[in-house]
Amino acid sequence: MVRGANASSSKSWVTESSPSFHGPLRKFAQWLCTVYHDITIEGIEHVPSHGPAIIAANHPTYLDPGFLMIELNRPIRFMAYERPMRIPVLGHILRAYGVIPVDVKKPGRASFEAAVKVLRSGMLFGIFPEGGRTKKGAGMNPFKSGVARLALITGAPIIPATITGGRRVWRRGQSFPKPGKIRVVFHPPITVDSSERLKWKRDKTLERGVIKEVMKTINRAYRPSLRKEARMRRLWRGTPPRLSPLVEGIPIFFLAILAAFGAAAASFVAPLIVYSSWLGLERLTDARGRFVIWTRHLLPWITLGVISVGIVSKVLLVAGAVLTTMGVIWLTIFRFPLYRRVRSLMLVLSYGALLMHVLRGGA
Repeated sequence: MVRGANASSSKSWVTESSPSFHGPLRKFAQWLCTVYHDITIEGIEHVPSHGPAIIAANHPTYLDPGFLMIELNRPIRFMAYERPMRIPVLGHILRAYGVIPVDVKKPGRASFEAAVKVLRSGMLFGIFPEGGRTKKGAGMNPFKSGVARLALITGAPIIPATITGGRRVWRRGQSFPKPGKIRVVFHPPITVDSSERLKWKRDKTLERGVIKEVMKTINRAYRPSLRKEARMRRLWRGTPPRLSPLVEGIPIFFLAILAAFGAAAASFVAPLIVYSSWLGLERLTDARGRFVIWTRHLLPWITLGVISVGIVSKVLLVAGAVLTTMGVIWLTIFRFPLYRRVRSLMLVLSYGALLMHVLRGGA
C-alpha cells in the first residue's frame, strides 16, 4: 500500500521562482543558523531535484520553514497562519515566498485547493501535519489528515522531515529562541501506488495508513532526540562530574611550578586560594544544578583572567580575555562535546603561555 521510493541523488537542483532577496537572505540565514543553532541537515538527497513533492515535518518552532529551506535550492511553498501576513515587512516576505494563508481555527477549502495547485504545478509544498506548534509534553500533536489527502489527490510523494532540538531552543511561551543545536533529517519519500489511490474514496483506511506511516517515519529520529534531551535535563540538574587533574587541577599545577621557581607572588596565590576553596565547598556540600555545573566549566578560565591582571599588558589582556571568553562560551553552548575533548589542551596552552611569560620576567 504505502512504500518508500528511491529518491533522486542528483545535485542539479531546479530552482522555481523565488523573490529577488532570496539569495542574500538565505546566505544570512545559513550563517546565523550555523553560529547560533549549530544546524546540521541530513538526507537532502531525498528531496527530488524536480517535480512535485510534499515536505511533511514536525513543528516545534516558528523557525521551522527556514530550517527546512536553508540548504535547498528549490523553494518550498508553505501553508501558514494568516495573522503574520498582516505584519508589514514580514507579510511582504511571506507573500513573496508564495505562502498560503490559512485560518487555523476555520480552515477553508480555498487553502487546500491552493496547495493542490502548487503540487500540480510541479513545486514543493511544505506542511506541518500537527496543525500547529508541538505542545508541551512528550511526543508530537496528533497528525491531521491533510498531508495524506494531498498525496492521494495529486500522487505527489511525501518527504517526511524530522526537526530535533527545536523544543529545547524555543519552548512554547518563550518570547525569543535560545542558542542550541538544531538537526533536520529528510527521510526517504513515501508514495502511494496509483491503483491504491483509486480505492481511496471507498476505503478511508488508506488515508489513515498514510498518516501512520508519515508519523512513524518522523518519530524514527524524533523519539531518540527526546530521550537525549531528557538525559541532558537530568545532567544539568545533577551533580558535577568528578574533579579532573587535567582540567580543575591545571591552575593548581600552575601555582606549584611558580612556587618551585620562587615566582609565586601574592597576586597569584590569593585567586588560587579562592579557586580551591570554591571547589572544596562544592564537594563538601554536594552542590548540584545548572549554575554549579556551568561555574565548574568556567572557573579555571575566570581564575586565569584574574591572575593575568597586572602581568600582561592591558591591550593583550583585554584582547585575550575577550577572545577567550567568547570562544569558551561559544564552545560550551554550541559545541559542548567538542569543548570537552579540547578543554584540557586549551587550558594547558593558556596557563602554559602565562607561566612562560612570568618565568621570563614578565611579572
